[in-house]
Amino acid sequence: MKKNVFCSALIIVCCAFSAGCAKKTNVAENLDTLAAAPQEVAVSNDRSSQSDSTGLRVGNAQLGMKGIYFEFDSYTLSEESKQTLQANVEWLKANPTANIVIEGHTDERGSDVYNMALGENRARSASNYLVSLGVTSERIRIISYGEEKPAVMGQGEAVWSKNRRAEFM
Repeated sequence: MKKNVFCSALIIVCCAFSAGCAKKTNVAENLDTLAAAPQEVAVSNDRSSQSDSTGLRVGNAQLGMKGIYFEFDSYTLSEESKQTLQANVEWLKANPTANIVIEGHTDERGSDVYNMALGENRARSASNYLVSLGVTSERIRIISYGEEKPAVMGQGEAVWSKNRRAEFM
């Protein structure tokens, strides 16, 4: 009897420990590198999207919005990204009741914690630029997926460059 109680208690402790060690989806609260608290949202799995010439999902065709890409280890917007975001603003101005979610993604290099923070910084960078162009922040939510939802599987710069992105839903 004592052995059964001990085994049951051990199983409960192990389960509790495993749950406590589960990967967190919001690590930004513990990182000093982020300027503001993250905004979490639920994202639908229904993703009507368009593809670029490589067949990758790069935005949301239903929304008329295009995604943007980032350099390695960066959340700085390129001139090309700024032009894409300006086109996205035009769509948002034409659809004043629409709200969007900006998803930040990274390649697989770096730790999970680092990539979640970098993905959030990428989404926040895009969000801040949209706000600077006149979109109200209340219409924008951000979420980081880090390396968890790659657009392309594999290794090497050609693959990684397609995974360093922000998408608009």
